Amino acid sequence: MISVHDALTMILETVSPLAGERVGLLQVVGRVLTEEIRSEREVPPFANSAMDGYAVRWEDVHDASADQPVALTILEVIQAGAVPAQGVTTGTASKIMTGAVIPPGADTVIRVEDTEEHDGRVRIKRRERPGTHIRANGEDIRRGQMVLEKGRVLRPADIGVLASIGRSTVLVRQRPRVAILSTGNELVEVDEVLRPGQIVNSNAYALAAAVQEAGCQPVPLEIARDTLEEIRTALNEAVRHDVVLSTGGVSVGDFDFVKAAMDELGIRRLFWQVAQKPGKPLTFGLLRERPYFGLPGNPVSALVCFYLYVRPALARMRGQEKLFLPVVSATVGEDIPKAKGLTEFVRCRLTRTNGHYEVHSTGSQSSGVLSSLSLGEGLVIGPAELALLPEGMSVKVIVLDADQFAGEEAPF
Repeated sequence: MISVHDALTMILETVSPLAGERVGLLQVVGRVLTEEIRSEREVPPFANSAMDGYAVRWEDVHDASADQPVALTILEVIQAGAVPAQGVTTGTASKIMTGAVIPPGADTVIRVEDTEEHDGRVRIKRRERPGTHIRANGEDIRRGQMVLEKGRVLRPADIGVLASIGRSTVLVRQRPRVAILSTGNELVEVDEVLRPGQIVNSNAYALAAAVQEAGCQPVPLEIARDTLEEIRTALNEAVRHDVVLSTGGVSVGDFDFVKAAMDELGIRRLFWQVAQKPGKPLTFGLLRERPYFGLPGNPVSALVCFYLYVRPALARMRGQEKLFLPVVSATVGEDIPKAKGLTEFVRCRLTRTNGHYEVHSTGSQSSGVLSSLSLGEGLVIGPAELALLPEGMSVKVIVLDADQFAGEEAPF
């Protein structure tokens, strides 16, 4: 049996980023960039108006005011997407729409709100600085400029930048495909009628959702019954994918055949028990060079082990630099008993008052009570040497619910 720290270290030393693949822009948000992006064009590609108004020569209007407006002859109306037909000269102006090309000779745009138009003439009633309301050629991005660095997790604004420089595809890390294998004679699918002794295969759904949340592709497999032949067949299917998760069958019962099947298939088992609660009977190894996680069958244990070990491994395989869920400091709001000698991850409610966090247990910490994990926002890290987390103690909490950091009130 190894420590939590040693288990995580061993896993992260074993996995490595997947290869890159070229993907279209609509599929890359949240993916990790594997190339440096430099622009081959200027953005914007031409000087354009930031306002609806009139393109003028600043020299003509620098003394304009409401009391002494300057009158100019209107040459044309320039719509966005059109090319100016005339250049602006002394005593003239071109009416221009937002985004339209600035005509030759013009160096300033006066907002339409600061003008009056009548019989082909415009009266300018406000002075502006030279260059006002003009977006210069290359103001946003210059030709040859590096706009996105390798290793970046792409966000919506990045997708817009890529589109603006004409990149319809980019190289990103492959998303790990994660096979999810559930074993057990007692398991049935969610829409089946339960018979005596049967339970729904909730683990597969919870783990598939966790894989999706981690930005990867879940591949749930059919339930494998507790026979060596079925589990062997299922594992042969599972190793076609990048990562294998199995639940159940890794303990010491008479019908726990997963270990035997893995041995037949040549698994290199790196550890098979961790000094923690929940999730002590966790197995990790390489099955035909694929990372294999033998998760406990109890639903809380399986999901907690996913958060602690599988999720960081998937993040590394996706090419991320930041691998872990956020951790905050908090104060224990009530005495919380724990198992001495094991690092215990206590399901908790996490509340914030005036920037300070406080934790309370969600109730039963049984490995079979999944609702207590659903009710909470985090996991208190209970040190192995303690048998009690006393009220008032400062603890570290792994935050599972990203919405916990969302504001309840508008910031403005």
